[in-house]
Amino acid sequence: MEKTNTEKDMQELINLAFAAIIQTSTELADDQLEALENLNQYCVHTSLYSPEVIKKPLKVVYKTNEELKKALVAVCLAYSLVNPRRKLRENKEFFDKNINIYQRQGNIKFIDFGEISPSTVQAAIYWDIIEDWKLYNDRECGGIKALIDEKTHLTGLNNYIRGGDPLYEFARFHRIYTEETKRQEEKSKTSAEDAFRNAVVQSVATEVTKQQLAEGKNPMEIIESLLNQVASHQPKKLEQQPTPTRQIDYRKKRPNNGQND
Repeated sequence: MEKTNTEKDMQELINLAFAAIIQTSTELADDQLEALENLNQYCVHTSLYSPEVIKKPLKVVYKTNEELKKALVAVCLAYSLVNPRRKLRENKEFFDKNINIYQRQGNIKFIDFGEISPSTVQAAIYWDIIEDWKLYNDRECGGIKALIDEKTHLTGLNNYIRGGDPLYEFARFHRIYTEETKRQEEKSKTSAEDAFRNAVVQSVATEVTKQQLAEGKNPMEIIESLLNQVASHQPKKLEQQPTPTRQIDYRKKRPNNGQND
């Protein structure tokens, strides 16, 4: 059965929505613009299943832009929570007010970031965070649980509290996950430094031992000398001062009913 003219027009509108070219008020790298175009395509797909578009298919572009704006607010909000120089005004309402999307000729979708700092926009938009949002927002994947499982390889985040406004829930996850990642990086860095230091000490001790043996020194004296050097470099434990005990009188005082003793 051939498609009607209305169905053909609708399919053409959807194809145009998928193929929209993204331009932004803030200068972004080509890779970032590609990520935004990919996000736009995801939003087109999401909008096709919304009740509004099912009822009125011509709303597909309007609903797509609505979904795209929601995603961009979430992404900027997620970055603001990990930015040490975050301004107090950078909350959900601030980003919602300043992010606006316009349709231009030539199938161009222009994203205006308003008063949002260009450095914030440039730091907030990257492929991983957009993929995180797509997974979180996907109705079939399970929301925040799916995102936590994906990012932590099923190990979970013990100190993360789910729920609340969906945009803040996504942003809070990004904050907690970033904190945990940084802690693990610092721990790994410290372990690597300790391992390197131990390897250097062991190498030096080996060379010194070889030299002393070549000089005809007694092996047992060499071992004893090395053990003494190790012991001398061990951190000394601070002597713990006894904690003064506070004398408590457990005898109950009788009420004097307002009279002096």
